[in-house]
Amino acid sequence: MKRLVLFLLTLVFSLALVACIGEEGDPDHIVVAFVPSNSASAVITRATELAEMLEERVPGKTFEIILGTDYDAVVEGMLAGTIHVGFLTGQQYAAVTTEYPGSVEVLLTSVRKGFEVQFDDEGNILSDAEVLANMQDPGYRAQLADINVNYYHSILIVPADSDIESVEDLAGKTVATQAETSGSGFVYPAVLLDQHDMKFVTGTPNAAAGEVKYQIFTGHPSAAEAVYLGDVDTAFTFMDARLNLFEDKDDIFEATKVIALTPGIYNDTISAISSLSTDLKEAIEDAFIDIISTAVGLDILSVYSHTGYLKADDEDYEGERTVYKFKRDNLS
Repeated sequence: MKRLVLFLLTLVFSLALVACIGEEGDPDHIVVAFVPSNSASAVITRATELAEMLEERVPGKTFEIILGTDYDAVVEGMLAGTIHVGFLTGQQYAAVTTEYPGSVEVLLTSVRKGFEVQFDDEGNILSDAEVLANMQDPGYRAQLADINVNYYHSILIVPADSDIESVEDLAGKTVATQAETSGSGFVYPAVLLDQHDMKFVTGTPNAAAGEVKYQIFTGHPSAAEAVYLGDVDTAFTFMDARLNLFEDKDDIFEATKVIALTPGIYNDTISAISSLSTDLKEAIEDAFIDIISTAVGLDILSVYSHTGYLKADDEDYEGERTVYKFKRDNLS
């Protein structure tokens, strides 16, 4: 009896699958999933609008916008083929492509406005060393550029008069971080320490062993403020959390300085299951790029911190996979 029920369930699923597959093997009904967050919830309230905009730009397909119960549910749906497009963070994309290679591929990387210190006079992106040097200029105030970038850094902030001048000087010190799951607030800083044969600890740090005590703060601006107030020796924050404090603490850029950058952190992705045809994936890419260029589309997607999209390559996320493997093997 159990075998009969299993057979019938399999048959029903197979028929349903056949019913939603187009002539070229692509599904006619495309499910797009957001990973849960406050921003994603705001997008979902306008799911019908977004679906209609996609349908206008990808003829012959219907779209459904859903909010996954959690990240694992979105990935499981993509692996099962019931979710076709997922809004995954760089680390989530790195995780699924590491553990399930060939199953998912990145279509687009979200972009935001970069900082002037990241570019030369011709608008070319500078090296990390050049960016750091520019951030240490007395005139730096986190001025935004009118150029989009698809990555950012975590920065190491210290008091302006601190004797901490390098990552190695953190040994034995206390550093403000975010929770252990935060990419820019903990994971990427942990990778930076590891590159210098150092590590985070929760107890009293052994400087000789390269240990650094971390103290968790809620919110990157709070960590930067702790440095400003002298409550901690230093802090890791996203670039540049001090801007959020500038209105109330207009001397924060004079009172603090940046001495290091973590490896680049790539922005969120729009990824698709690899089994979709090249034509369909390209159509979805073009659709999202066009949608966010409209006032309505930007209004919907900007709450997810997306102001534009660039077509992406899987190779862009090799660094993200390196960080994911470090986190999996050392921080789990």
